[in-house]
Amino acid sequence: MEEIIIAYGEYNNGKLHPASLEILTPLYDIAERLGKKLVLLLLTEDFERAQSLPELKKALCHYVWIVSAPELKDYRDDLYSEVIIELSKREMPYGVFFPATFQGMSLAPRIAGALQVGLCAHVNDLKLEGDNLLMFRPTYGDNIIASLYSTTIPIMATLSLGAFVIKENPFSPQISKYEMPPEFKWQSKMKIRKSKPLIKEPSRLSVAKIVLAGGMGLKTKENLALLRELAKVLRAEVGVTRPLCHAGWAKEEEMIGVSGVSVRPKLYIGFGISGAIQHTLGMENSEFIIAVNTDKEAPLVKMAHLSLICDAGELIKSLLKQLSRESN
Repeated sequence: MEEIIIAYGEYNNGKLHPASLEILTPLYDIAERLGKKLVLLLLTEDFERAQSLPELKKALCHYVWIVSAPELKDYRDDLYSEVIIELSKREMPYGVFFPATFQGMSLAPRIAGALQVGLCAHVNDLKLEGDNLLMFRPTYGDNIIASLYSTTIPIMATLSLGAFVIKENPFSPQISKYEMPPEFKWQSKMKIRKSKPLIKEPSRLSVAKIVLAGGMGLKTKENLALLRELAKVLRAEVGVTRPLCHAGWAKEEEMIGVSGVSVRPKLYIGFGISGAIQHTLGMENSEFIIAVNTDKEAPLVKMAHLSLICDAGELIKSLLKQLSRESN
């Protein structure tokens, strides 16, 4: 019997969440080094539709297992958890990992509790050290990156969104339907009265080619609105620092940093951002970094490829005025 590592694939309405492919990147490397097989696990009511997903043909894993049953049509925490618990007891995986999506953060603690194992949340890096799989995650208000390892098997963790780049598999993984035991009870205490697809588009921040990020150096909410206007002109995505979220100026899904989204754009411009480690760990892999700040000693100014020592709000206004003239 092959030893496996399981990665949960969040699948809804015929679509696979991109984070499900992101977490395969570090897990595949771990599996290869340990001589184990990486399995991408999907739960759905329609096996034929799921197995025809183009993304699965290049998914960076050895196997894709699809559990299919009519009862899995709508996502229900308790039933989905029971399926993964039963599967884990039968297959005895080395690890079970989830993207830190709504589903992942809901399922992981339920399953860890049932299996009586530990759970590490919001992991943004994985490394093998001897026989231990080290999991790195922010702690103490994001001021420290803790290095943790599990003393129980299966190792369980949720992996931060955008922390890893999606890589394609040079070979197609083996896709198959996973059969649950005949005695398994497809029961849920939850009843779905009505469901409708999410209208809002998922954030494109983690895969953006150009990111304009704003910090408290913008000074006013109006300047943040101007930054969004500039982003539209440049076809960029907007990110922010934690203080702007706490001030109610931006949504948490726009926060860049160890407890937010990690970005790797070709161009990152930080407007009025000092550059605390909580933020820079989420953008340090950007290809070209520009810092706009009045403080020439700010950490982001020192790490940037190009720094502009000026008021961020005034620069945004000047750029918008100049771009408006050129478009006319």
